Amino acid sequence: MKPICFPSTYVCDCVAQALTACFGQFIVYQPLAGETPLQMRPWIETGILDLRVPLTGDENELKAAVKHYLSWADLHFDDSGAKPPFLQTWKDTIPFFNATSSSQVVAEIKGQVRGKPATRAPEPLLAARLFLYFAQQFDRQNQELAQDLERHHQQEAELLRQLKMEDDSLTAEFQKKEVQIPDDSADYMVWDRLEAWTRILLSDTDISGLFITYIPDILQELLDKTPSAVELLHFESIPIGTAKITGLAPWQQQLESDLTHIVEHKWTATTGRLLNQPRFPAAKKTISLRVYLVPDQRPRIFFSRCAQIQPSDRDASYFDAKYKNTLIGLIQFNN
Repeated sequence: MKPICFPSTYVCDCVAQALTACFGQFIVYQPLAGETPLQMRPWIETGILDLRVPLTGDENELKAAVKHYLSWADLHFDDSGAKPPFLQTWKDTIPFFNATSSSQVVAEIKGQVRGKPATRAPEPLLAARLFLYFAQQFDRQNQELAQDLERHHQQEAELLRQLKMEDDSLTAEFQKKEVQIPDDSADYMVWDRLEAWTRILLSDTDISGLFITYIPDILQELLDKTPSAVELLHFESIPIGTAKITGLAPWQQQLESDLTHIVEHKWTATTGRLLNQPRFPAAKKTISLRVYLVPDQRPRIFFSRCAQIQPSDRDASYFDAKYKNTLIGLIQFNN
């Protein structure tokens, strides 16, 4: 059972390393086919990242909407290259933030592309895909900016070290890090992301029972909405990095087996299987992993309830009957 990383559709290298250390493989949803960020492709090629596009079709309409927004931004901002943050632009003005405005714009774009009069019929799936596409670009650009800034700091520190011919606290602060911490832009408008992402999830015909995020706020809000959730496990220091850690693969296999058993069987406090706390070798870079059990709620029901999507919006032809419960988890990078 592969975990699904949520609600982001862009995964930077450090998050991919963390998910790989815990589970070996993981799933990420994409809102638009053929638009995979270059940085994610090596993880796909090695078979670690299972990239899925549950919703397809209407590609011309979506690409036209993207072009429409970029043209709008060029008209409303100067030549300095400064553009408004994609998501905040939608929220405060136009074009794709709420259900009304997004469906209206998508309808207008469909009319332009197909040569038909524009309608105001709701297009929640198209709007969700469009929102997640721009959220993905927003996350990618912010992560790249953070990495560029970090490289600048490292170069500055190295220059100071060479000039002074010695190390000091300033230069040590910006020594090259083996694993970068993800940029915090992914928690921007996170509940709007969750709603859009949930619509993608509900269209997947082969979902998982395990969902992992690296955004603490989203996990806490889900737990606040689910009083019945119980903490299942907490691993404090799982090693990550480029070096291979011996003995990690057997632990990953056991973890997958135990979590699969729990999610597929009715949970009781007396019959639940307890996971053993492993002894990991010492490592410079580690993460923590927490996993919570949502008993007696299948994944589709759980996420649609939390995202406040009405049952009529769910595709009833897909029913995750093999899952009796839902598992949600959080990975965090240790200092």
